Amino acid sequence: MSGPVLPALLGRFEWHDLPFVRAWQEPTISEIIGAGAGGLVIVGALAVAMLLTVTGRWRWLWSEWLTSLDHKKIGVMYVVLAFVMLSRALIEAVLMRMQQAAAIGQPGFLSDEHFAQLFSTHGSIMIFFMAMPFLTGLMNYIVPLQLGARDIAFPWANSVGLALTAGGAGLMMVSLVVGQFSTGGWSGYPPYTGLAFSPDVGPDYWIWAVTLGSLGSTIAGINVAVTIYKLRCPGMTFMRLPMFCWTSLCTAILMIFAMPPLTVATALLALDRYLGFHFFTNDLGGNMMNFANLFWLFGHPRSTSSSCRRSACIPKWCPPSRLSRFTVTHHW
Repeated sequence: MSGPVLPALLGRFEWHDLPFVRAWQEPTISEIIGAGAGGLVIVGALAVAMLLTVTGRWRWLWSEWLTSLDHKKIGVMYVVLAFVMLSRALIEAVLMRMQQAAAIGQPGFLSDEHFAQLFSTHGSIMIFFMAMPFLTGLMNYIVPLQLGARDIAFPWANSVGLALTAGGAGLMMVSLVVGQFSTGGWSGYPPYTGLAFSPDVGPDYWIWAVTLGSLGSTIAGINVAVTIYKLRCPGMTFMRLPMFCWTSLCTAILMIFAMPPLTVATALLALDRYLGFHFFTNDLGGNMMNFANLFWLFGHPRSTSSSCRRSACIPKWCPPSRLSRFTVTHHW
C-alpha cells in the first residue's frame, strides 16, 4: 500500500496519509489515538449530516443561517465555531498534560512527532480559531445593538469574513483525517517549516489555515471600525459610547494593522515552499528573522486586542454593585 494513489487526480496522496491505515500498520497507542481523532471527526460530520437530513433542515440551515447577512446570526455562528474548535483544543491540552505526566523517566504514550503536532494545533486553534472568532462574534452581535445601528457596515463582507475563518478551521479539522499537521509550533518559524526540513503537508495546512483566518479577521476589523465610525445613532457621540464599543474600536484598529503582516509572512513562506523563493533562507540571501519580525507585528497587538475585549466584558456583564469597590462609575 505504498506509492501515490491516482496521482493524476490526488497528487501525492498515499494510503499511509490516512491515520486509520497508519494505526493498522503500526498499532501503537499514539497512532491509535490519531486514528480515533480522525474517526471522531468523520463520525461527527456524518451525524450532523444525518440529523439535518432526517429533520429536513438543509434548506433551513442554508437560507436562515449560512447565507444570512444578519449580524446577530453571524455573531452566533462565530461563537459556535469558536466552541467547536475549543472542544478539540481542550482534548489536545489534556493529552499533552497526560503525556507529560506519563513521560517522567520513560517515553510516555505519544510519539515525539505526535506531541509536536498536538502542541502546534492546540496553540494555533486557541489563538486563531477560538479566541479571535469568539471575540469577533461578540463584537458582531453586540456592537450594532449598542450603537443603535440596523446592521454592521458591510453585511456581505461580514459573511465572507466568517466563511474565510470557517474555511481555515475546516482545514485544521481535515488535517486529522488526511495527512498530518505541522510540527513547527503555532508560530511556524522557518527554516524548520521550510521545504528542506518539513517536506510533508503539515506546514501547508498551517499556512493556509492561518492565512484564511487572518484574512477573515482583517475583514471583521474593518467592518467593526467603519460601523462604529459611521453608523452610530443620532446623539451617540464618541464620549457616549459604551465601554464595550470603545474596546471593540481599539481592537478593530489593532486587527486592521496587525493581521496584514501575518498574511504577508504566511504568503512569503508559501512562496518559499512552492516556488523556490528564499525570503527566509539565510544562506541564499534571505533572513529568517524577517519572518519573526512580521509574525510578532501581529502577535503582540493580537494579545493586546484580546485583553481589551476581555476587559470590556467585565463592566458589561457584571452588576455595578460588584464593581463599585474596584471602579468609579461616571455618568455622561
